[in-house]
Amino acid sequence: MTATAPGRDAAVFQGRVVPGDRPGNGPERLLDERLKAERPRPARVAVVGAGAVGTYLAARASEAGAQVVLCARRGGFERVQVVSAPDGPATERPMRVITDPAELGQTVDWVVVATKAHQTPAALGWLHAALELRRDVGVVVAQNGVRQADQVSPPVPHDSVLPAVVYINAELAGPGVVRHLAYGVLQVPDCALGERFARVLPVGDVRLVDDVVTAAWSKLLSNSAANSLTALTSRGLEVMRRPDVGALALAVMRETAAVGRSDGARLPADAPERTLDRICNQPAGAGTSMLRDRLAGRPLEHEALIGAVVRIGAQVGVATPTCSALLPLLAAINVAAGPEE
Repeated sequence: MTATAPGRDAAVFQGRVVPGDRPGNGPERLLDERLKAERPRPARVAVVGAGAVGTYLAARASEAGAQVVLCARRGGFERVQVVSAPDGPATERPMRVITDPAELGQTVDWVVVATKAHQTPAALGWLHAALELRRDVGVVVAQNGVRQADQVSPPVPHDSVLPAVVYINAELAGPGVVRHLAYGVLQVPDCALGERFARVLPVGDVRLVDDVVTAAWSKLLSNSAANSLTALTSRGLEVMRRPDVGALALAVMRETAAVGRSDGARLPADAPERTLDRICNQPAGAGTSMLRDRLAGRPLEHEALIGAVVRIGAQVGVATPTCSALLPLLAAINVAAGPEE
């Protein structure tokens, strides 16, 4: 999966370039506010997944003027609320929430798949329903991992899929209620489809990147180590400051970087060290999504994170002994996980 920047016609698209603020990422483009005002009508968006990321994105799209339907496993709420942690303001939006793909009822311009990666098979019913109503619907895969487009194509035509690298630190406080802890950015390929989607969310929420492969592997670099080791130890990111755990994290990230480079990612030689330094400087109490899932007894996302490193490493001929040793341990603690919410 690669992405290259299309030709830019200044009369059609205007944007501004901002420095990349995440390790391994280059400059990003932000959509110009004037072009957002040129939309002929509000975008119609179906967000699949009412977890922290899906609820947050549904609220943000609604705030930007989109007509949003939130596709959930369980309903029972008609509003979504985003609370800025720890004591910041809260925003609340009315929301249509449906639990059956048959309820979709109208064409949508976009489907945003915001489930956990291992929940993608259960989300396919929503995609089939949207495709029956409109074949050229755009599908954004806002999930952890790499090669996100492969998860939904088929049934979605490959050129209608927009992989998104998610930088949203949030947690679900209750049905329809999200505690937003930090960040609120999606990185998507700098292409015509990406430009279209950037109009759906508030300015700054979508960053257009020339090299989404590098962006995705940069995110996986930290996720492969931080999510795995916090879940295994049941401790927050402070555990990474231990010299022995830090050394283990570096081994995981060096293998991840080697596999990523073989997959086309342009990761700097010192990316693992820089990433570990950034992780170790997170504030006290900071955790990861996999740690939260383990503590809540939910299934883990290990196959999409460290599992992807092992699988792709085998495909491209890169050894991953450390990741391969940790993967069965994560699978073992995942066996005891309870049913998904």
